[in-house]
Amino acid sequence: MPRRKERIAVVFDTNILIAFYLSRNLKSAVQTIFALWRIHRKLQLIVSQETVAEYLEILERVNIPQKRIDTFLERIEKRLTVTKVSLGKIPTESRDVDDNFVLATALVGKADFLITNDKDLLDISESDKKKFKFRIVSPIEFLKAICE
Repeated sequence: MPRRKERIAVVFDTNILIAFYLSRNLKSAVQTIFALWRIHRKLQLIVSQETVAEYLEILERVNIPQKRIDTFLERIEKRLTVTKVSLGKIPTESRDVDDNFVLATALVGKADFLITNDKDLLDISESDKKKFKFRIVSPIEFLKAICE
């Protein structure tokens, strides 16, 4: 397993988690990203109490079986490939205020990437993106970036 410093620090927006659980395409970008985290352990997932709470709420809302939710939560709690952070100041750059805690998680956790399909995050202005030390990317953009 790669050491912590060798892993790519990422935050998954909730829509990425949902795409993973609902996708039937095992070769999708999201499935590949989760394999990099869960199997190959090349990613360090950054989470906050707020992101985990939203993950769990949405997984239940889209009727993911409780056993799968419990397995995911166990991974979050016990895996060395997960870093838990406490939020400080919440950025306000997203059009959707509900997305700002995801930005805060990436910021506090010193993420390299925030992976999302959310246009409110992807469309943050270039000048606002420069305030962050992480890149906000779609799953396909992430895979292209790490292959460069």
